[in-house]
Amino acid sequence: MNKTQKFFFLAFLINISYLIITFIFFYGLNSPLMSRNNNDYLTFHNAGLLAIKDISNLYNSSLYLFPFRYFPLSAYIFTPFSVLGLEVGYFVFQLFNFSLGMINLYLIYKIIQIYINLNTKSIVSFDLVKFRDVFSDPKNESILHQYAVILIMLPQFMNYFLGQINILVSFFVLLSLFYFLKNGIRNDFLGGLFLGFGILLKPTLILIIPFVIILNYNKENKTYDFHFKRSFIRLLGPIVLLMLSWVYFLLYPQMFEDFIEVNLGGKYTYAIEGGLEINPSFSLTRIVLTLTEIFGAKLNGFLTLITITLLILTPTYYFFIHNSNKPSNLVEGFLGGILVMLIVYFDSWPHHLVVLAPFLAFFLLFHKNFKFYKMIKYLYYLLTVLIVISWGIFYLTYEFLPINITGLIIIMTLYFYLLYYFKNSSK
Repeated sequence: MNKTQKFFFLAFLINISYLIITFIFFYGLNSPLMSRNNNDYLTFHNAGLLAIKDISNLYNSSLYLFPFRYFPLSAYIFTPFSVLGLEVGYFVFQLFNFSLGMINLYLIYKIIQIYINLNTKSIVSFDLVKFRDVFSDPKNESILHQYAVILIMLPQFMNYFLGQINILVSFFVLLSLFYFLKNGIRNDFLGGLFLGFGILLKPTLILIIPFVIILNYNKENKTYDFHFKRSFIRLLGPIVLLMLSWVYFLLYPQMFEDFIEVNLGGKYTYAIEGGLEINPSFSLTRIVLTLTEIFGAKLNGFLTLITITLLILTPTYYFFIHNSNKPSNLVEGFLGGILVMLIVYFDSWPHHLVVLAPFLAFFLLFHKNFKFYKMIKYLYYLLTVLIVISWGIFYLTYEFLPINITGLIIIMTLYFYLLYYFKNSSK
């Protein structure tokens, strides 16, 4: 085996060790860090039961250790695990997570394969006929290296350890991109449908939707080209799934009030000395709310979220549609939407980077001639380790520095480099 193959094999074993450590804590230890009575999976377990027993109480925070934040239909995804009981259901859920992680590697391969076919003049020089070529052909070593980084990154450990769902979210997002890149009415619908499932599990993924609308600026005619039919077909899946969720909100109005409270109010912080409300999220919105409170102001969480979302999303989308006229550019569009999501939502945690990682990997694989390629690469690799460490540092320093500034700096730097790419790349 060469060095890259050895690195991948090591990363695969370490990923398995993440899972083993998680099982040891859940089944064998009663640790304050994580136990069967203190983990995020309890939220999904309870939601899966409430979906079939008492759906009207799905967002009743008193029934959870941590609040359920997702659309009503998503709760049924967890029901098969919940009916197995907590202990068996948790074990099956984590094995399901691990299996999906391997499937996600295959989807990354398929997306790269399609990208190569769409960009015949690209500098990308991979040789991918079959999946095994990723592991055996020296031309594909950089793909195998990215596989290893994705498997070994510390946010993967947090995803297992906390019993989180980001591998599942990543699966739906990658599957969505795969179908969008294949083109055609059927594939546009399927791409939108799977994106809709991702949104059910993580409502903030709705920020990807502007990037899947087929809208481009024609520099020659100085006009905007909007493809209504294909855009509508792409949005049909998310629209149908969200409308089905709204049926529950109409039937149970209190559900809607509780859903808004847990998602758009910026709540679920905890108070420290002096009454300051803190939260270790690296979100810009969360940090702005904390800083303004330190200086004696109390901002409305919802209005702050909307304002910062517009400030971050608007230039990203503007430069994207002015430089985007190839189907393959949707890869960067997904990256932009996910990055904006992490910056603006109240509660952005290290394990959410599991969703971002494949798209940063795509950028590194497809844009080696980008002016700031090395900086993107260093920031990404730094992020895979430091974002979890910064989360731990927060708990050691919050009494005098009650914000997760390290994580925000890295994420915002990546954002500005991507903005530069959208603005200056020739498509």
